Amino acid sequence: MSRFLIALLAAAAALAAAAPAGAAEPDGPCIPEQPDGPVCHFELGRVVYITDGDTIDVDLLDDDTTSPIRVRLTGVNAMEQTVYSHNRIKRRGECHALEATQRLDQLIDGSLGIVRLAAQDPNSHSGARIRRSVGVMIDGRWEDAGRILLAEGHALFLANNTEWAWNRTYGQLAQQAANAGVGLWNTEYCAGGPAAAVRLWVHWDQTDGSPTGDEWVRIKNVDTAPVWLDGWYVRDSALRRFVFPPGTIVPPGGSVRLRVGAAPAPDLSWNLAGNIFDNATFDERAISDGAYLFDHDGDLRAWQMYPCREACTDPDQGAFDIEPQPYGRETISLRNTRDTPVDLEGYALSVGTRAAYPFPGNSVVGPGETMLVRVGGSPGTDTRLEKHWPRGDSLLRNAGGTAVLKTFDEIRLGCTAWGTGRC
Repeated sequence: MSRFLIALLAAAAALAAAAPAGAAEPDGPCIPEQPDGPVCHFELGRVVYITDGDTIDVDLLDDDTTSPIRVRLTGVNAMEQTVYSHNRIKRRGECHALEATQRLDQLIDGSLGIVRLAAQDPNSHSGARIRRSVGVMIDGRWEDAGRILLAEGHALFLANNTEWAWNRTYGQLAQQAANAGVGLWNTEYCAGGPAAAVRLWVHWDQTDGSPTGDEWVRIKNVDTAPVWLDGWYVRDSALRRFVFPPGTIVPPGGSVRLRVGAAPAPDLSWNLAGNIFDNATFDERAISDGAYLFDHDGDLRAWQMYPCREACTDPDQGAFDIEPQPYGRETISLRNTRDTPVDLEGYALSVGTRAAYPFPGNSVVGPGETMLVRVGGSPGTDTRLEKHWPRGDSLLRNAGGTAVLKTFDEIRLGCTAWGTGRC
């Protein structure tokens, strides 16, 4: 037995002897670089089986049993494996699944099978599995396996309301990996083609309790050829998927909208009973989510994670003068100050924290032109430069407020305040 493993086992034995049976390591910062951050409970264990890229079986070293427990890695959601085995050659799964499992296998092998489990709440579970951050020993110090998997693009980030200490860091790492095009963010990793240039926006429910009709995903074809979505699917950060039916075609410059709940044609319906996209938070919990479009080969072709945590800029920042009119018939005008046209599709206009209006297609504003958004009225009478925000109540408070033009991932393009409002 190596000196390293002996030392780890001796440390675990010493901790077990110094505390009641089943006690964990002393509590401490969940993230070493944040000594004043959230506090975690720690346990040492020996990995007896690597299920897939986000699940392992661990024999805890301080629980006086040899029965392993199944552990779900916090914040990491690898692609699905279909055949599980100790033998790496026998494993099967979706594109990217085996790469994630193999990388986790390498990290645990390098740690000689010993891991350190961390949780803010020792009772945290994901179904029948306990939920833990998994530390592996690298160069004499504990390193976060989840952080490594996300940074290398082996998994999607899955925010958690209970084990939230890692949310901000993990979200940023996932966006860094996406920007770099590594791992599953390489859009041609699984197979070449089919050729398609598409964009994706996710309209997440920004007001708790809203109907599912307020949640949708829009996919736009920005290519000069039609895009066939047969066999492609949209998913959230968890495992919910919508597979596009045969014959789903997006013409050049056109788009298709998938609503989470039921929806009339021409929208597609996911027909789910509740909201699925987590509301973003900007507090210490840093909740976030995303929508992802995969083709039939398993390549991730388009995505949007929100809110933006990395490289949060937009080419149209500062392009508009925003003028709210809170008195009488409420309107908000946006004048394009650039010498080039700006397409507002994919942007949203929000008033305070109360509501947001997503601009539809046919929203190109030419140089010097003004887009007028009227509060109330029917979208059926919209034109390119005049839109109707269908609300039955007053939106712009006379006392004051803010009007913000932003992306769906919360990058601000501009803000105007009136009265008591502050941008």
